[in-house]
Amino acid sequence: MMKVERSDMGPVIVLRLEGDIDEDGVKILRLSFLSCLKEKRCKVVANLSGVRHISFMGLGVLVERLRHLRLGGGDLKLVGVNVYTQRVFCMAGVSSLFDIFDTEGQAVQQFREAA
Repeated sequence: MMKVERSDMGPVIVLRLEGDIDEDGVKILRLSFLSCLKEKRCKVVANLSGVRHISFMGLGVLVERLRHLRLGGGDLKLVGVNVYTQRVFCMAGVSSLFDIFDTEGQAVQQFREAA
């Protein structure tokens, strides 16, 4: 079962994901991003350091939400992408779509510098 912890850091929302982004995890992930979009909060950092497995369906949700966030004037930055997840991104050909950082602080700072 996937868990999502949300932290608001000024205009940026940090979502810390833990568990597997499988069929059940996709639903939770979708709802987490939907709440950000409903609030018109489009600057999101997703911390994937607690994610053990991501399905291609889960990857599809990240790409879909990235598009919605960018349409709203924001972006999605990723943190803590492990080797397995990076491999899935490469196989799907979406690695270049995402800005990937080592720490949440670096990702949040990138949003602040772009403002």
